[in-house]
Amino acid sequence: MKYDEQIYRPPKEYKSILLQVTSGCTHNKCKFCGMYRYTNFKMESLEQIEKDIIEASNHPFYRNTKRLFLLNGNPFVLQTERLLKIAELIHRYLPKVEVITTYASIKDIERKNDEELKALKEAGYNDLYIGVESGNQEALTFINKGNTVEEAIREMKRLDKFDYYYYAMILTGLMGKGVDKAIENGRKTGEMLSQVNCRGIFPMSVTIVPGTELWEMYANGEYEEATEYDRLIELREILENLNPQKTALISSAHNSNTMYIKGIVPTEKDRLINEIDEILSEASPEEMQEWIDRRRIRL
Repeated sequence: MKYDEQIYRPPKEYKSILLQVTSGCTHNKCKFCGMYRYTNFKMESLEQIEKDIIEASNHPFYRNTKRLFLLNGNPFVLQTERLLKIAELIHRYLPKVEVITTYASIKDIERKNDEELKALKEAGYNDLYIGVESGNQEALTFINKGNTVEEAIREMKRLDKFDYYYYAMILTGLMGKGVDKAIENGRKTGEMLSQVNCRGIFPMSVTIVPGTELWEMYANGEYEEATEYDRLIELREILENLNPQKTALISSAHNSNTMYIKGIVPTEKDRLINEIDEILSEASPEEMQEWIDRRRIRL
């Protein structure tokens, strides 16, 4: 099967078939992100896609696989007609596949009308991974996210209307060093996520990557990195203000996070907050700073 040299997929998709339908990211302007910095966006041909699907169908490991993840940056940007054709090919050669999942941006969703979202859901598209990052408009503007908080809420509510499963990926530490910044960003993110019905919330933490605009700001003294203490305070504040209408999984399993938490909100919210409070009471900010060497993290 054809893959770019560097591919990314969520931890949850470790058993899924990985099918490359695009390369790169159509936005590719977020200050913190180096994933596709030097990759020009392009679409794979339908011929190549069909060839890869047939190859997967002939592999004994994939024959009974129920999930298929589309690569790379934001395949949901593709025109609905093309996505439906890809779904048709998947179901033709891989009839056991029940869910077609992918990364999607808020703008990708915005470009599709209600009829298109409904048709894609019926074709098997679900479990969308959305880089929400923050509920703080100042943070989104700072990182050049390309959408507003209001747009994010509106588009996730449109997904709710068609009963999509989707997961919000959020980033702690975006605004840099400072407890006040952590509290504000956490509060606004928690309040935003309380207005929609995402089925999963996956916190990650900003890691400054060479070659990104954020790295240049950091190297020039224009950006001071958040401390590990700041990041924990922000995670706690997100939980404190998180009151979703339906239950959602929250998991900080990503290796960029200061500590690991996992549970269902709101039912296990108090337990999760208590776990963070226990760490905050047992370790000093100076001790926490020794827990992670962020220059060695590989994303």
